[in-house]
Amino acid sequence: MKKLVLSALAALLLISGISAQERETSIVCVTYDFVHISDTSNRDQFFKEEMLLIVGPHYSKYVNNANRAAVKKAMQAPPSETVTRVVSGAPMAVVNAYGITNTELFQDPAHNKIGITASLGRNNYLMEYDLPKINWEISRDTRKIDAYTCQRATGQYAGRTYTAWFAPELSFSTGPWKLSGLPGMILEAEDEKKEVQFLFKAISKDSTEHTGTEKQRLTKVTDAAFTKAEEAYRQDPVGTMQAQLSTTAPITLAYRSNSGKFATGEEAAKLIEENRKKKETSFNNPVELIRK
Repeated sequence: MKKLVLSALAALLLISGISAQERETSIVCVTYDFVHISDTSNRDQFFKEEMLLIVGPHYSKYVNNANRAAVKKAMQAPPSETVTRVVSGAPMAVVNAYGITNTELFQDPAHNKIGITASLGRNNYLMEYDLPKINWEISRDTRKIDAYTCQRATGQYAGRTYTAWFAPELSFSTGPWKLSGLPGMILEAEDEKKEVQFLFKAISKDSTEHTGTEKQRLTKVTDAAFTKAEEAYRQDPVGTMQAQLSTTAPITLAYRSNSGKFATGEEAAKLIEENRKKKETSFNNPVELIRK
């Protein structure tokens, strides 16, 4: 197992580099409820998470709202507080039930780029891709979302057909997750089977937010290299962190449920194994049915 961890780290080091996302003061922030039915045989047990889209003049950032709040609190709190230890990744090796939820997704429409940051233990990674080109069909249908009159558009991406409602008054060609390319901000979207939904919750003009990353020392990697490192972390999160820290000191194993609750030690190990077995049999409906 340690050989797997070290080989994954070595693969990353071969292509590592430091990169940072541009910081801009936000103009508008939209809060969504992201809903995903990952198991089509058990549609009542869906995943739900509150997400925030922070939009500046040129860039946007899509981030887990709870993680963002925890990071802000950790940066302000004394080092001894539990939340600081959890967010910083030391001395806990955290495994998420749903997946890598401690991510940030950046859209750069002017340069046709998407950047995604993700954390594995103590290490932070950056992956860059081309912004998806979605051939939207805009209809004349309108509906009111908050104070904005939105237009309806439909388009296909990653094996799903999405209906999006965008606000021409908010002239930013961006939206939640990887959805973009309309003449206005997307305030709500869902696929035709309602298995993936980005449901509007609130909008504000909060100038205290910014579009840059909160993560330190990003290592730029390919998608294949990150997938390899992610698999090594899932198989041995404690061993991976020990390799990252060059230590044999005890590290606490932790498990984060879909609701955000933490379990540690033997309880965490049991829940991680149960979740792994469940995913093997029931995680049959990924967000991206076709990987781009």
